[in-house]
Amino acid sequence: MKFCIKRDSSGNKYIAVNVRGRGLLLDPFLNKDMAFTEEERRNLHLQGLLPPRVFTIEEQLEQVYEQYQIKNSPIEQYIYVVALQSRNRTLFYRLLFEHIEEMMPIIYTPTVGEACERFSHIYRRAHGLYITYNDKDIIEELLRSWNWKDVSIIVATDGERILGLGDLGANGMGIPMGKLSLYTLCAGIPPYPTLPILLDVGTDNEIRLRDPLYIGLRQKRIRGEKYQEFIDSFVHAVKTVFPNVLLQWEDFYKDNALHQLERFRNELCTFNDDIQGTAAVALAGIFGALQITKQSI
Repeated sequence: MKFCIKRDSSGNKYIAVNVRGRGLLLDPFLNKDMAFTEEERRNLHLQGLLPPRVFTIEEQLEQVYEQYQIKNSPIEQYIYVVALQSRNRTLFYRLLFEHIEEMMPIIYTPTVGEACERFSHIYRRAHGLYITYNDKDIIEELLRSWNWKDVSIIVATDGERILGLGDLGANGMGIPMGKLSLYTLCAGIPPYPTLPILLDVGTDNEIRLRDPLYIGLRQKRIRGEKYQEFIDSFVHAVKTVFPNVLLQWEDFYKDNALHQLERFRNELCTFNDDIQGTAAVALAGIFGALQITKQSI
């Protein structure tokens, strides 16, 4: 664990870190860039690694928003904010929060759809875990390699039904990433115990298979019993490593989505946004309308 929450002699909370120097600047959860105070720079061995000026969060926000505004298209803005997310998670969420109506369509629909189609070509830095069918015997080991031991939410996809775009394979990682960003931005869930996962069992999308820069397994999708054995192994590993986690299935093929939800509903806390989330929003809309019309359901 790279950090923990402690209290000083006055009872005030602070983050205690066990990493120093350049390693601290490379951790997006701990990096504050030029907002590190002079005292922090001395104590954390950051002197000389940053320009001498100390910025407030408001000054940082002004700087990154100016950089965001000069991007010429939504996809360029998406690339910029995801790069910021990879560098400074606090500043990323502050930027989104201060401009939430403007940036929601950038970090999720509709722009995330184009981002997923082009994901292999705009790839910069890994987010979350990529677990392939070839890893079926070491899934538990891969989960334990994650940098946070007490993950509270996993959003996992196999990339077969990404938005209305269909089978995008490993390019579908943009969806779990974006969905978890929304959970932090809109629901206040801390970002560090969240984990996006791409379950790569191949793709039947010929465009992806012919793309020389495609980042996923270059093979047809595993289906049938082999597919289910892989999913079973994944769920078993999740239950073992993160027994208190909420596992959300995201953008699976309809039949698979329904099947996995039914198969594991009594084994762990699990949820499918496309099924249950859609139903909940539709029902909320009906209830809202009934309150206005003063009618009974």
